[in-house]
Amino acid sequence: MTILRFRALWMALLAGGALLAVEGRARAQDDDNDSAGTPKAKQHKVETGDETSGMTAATTDAERADVKAATDVLTAYLDALKGKKWDKARAATHPLTLKSVASTKKRLGEERHSMAPWFWAKDSFYLTSYKIESVQPAVGGTVVARVTEDSFQMEEKGELTGEKAAYLLGRSGGKWYVVDKKSGAEGLTKDAIKFGYPHYFDKLEN
Repeated sequence: MTILRFRALWMALLAGGALLAVEGRARAQDDDNDSAGTPKAKQHKVETGDETSGMTAATTDAERADVKAATDVLTAYLDALKGKKWDKARAATHPLTLKSVASTKKRLGEERHSMAPWFWAKDSFYLTSYKIESVQPAVGGTVVARVTEDSFQMEEKGELTGEKAAYLLGRSGGKWYVVDKKSGAEGLTKDAIKFGYPHYFDKLEN
């Protein structure tokens, strides 16, 4: 399989399905959800508002504090992936997201899920570096981060560089978590966040 063909497959898989939870338990993502694995640079910038995604620029002290807290958690998460420290990665992952991973494993017999980087690192790919491009407040106190990632492709024995990803982060029980990963921020619109992640966040305005 060529790198371009693998990349096309990866993007198609990653674009599939949103994490859902109903009445306090997570529902599983689409079976073909995929994920990447590991990081490098630790930097971000707050961009101007993005009406299509529901994101805005941080303008208040509270929003700037949210952006900083979310950036710190995402950096720790990505550093854990880069070091293949899966326990630390799980600790930074939202509990309902982990339930969704477990549900996927129950249905498929394996953790083929965008938020299970330990599964993909076995024989598919793992992150080797990352750059956080932007971190912006989103709906209901959530935050969306745009990240550029490089990963090592095991079958090709080579590096795939410049992949774009978007991460959703939010607070649950007063603690910030990484909630989901998409191939682009367009998958994390205002409505997608509001209605696609019930029971995930301490505050989510309707």
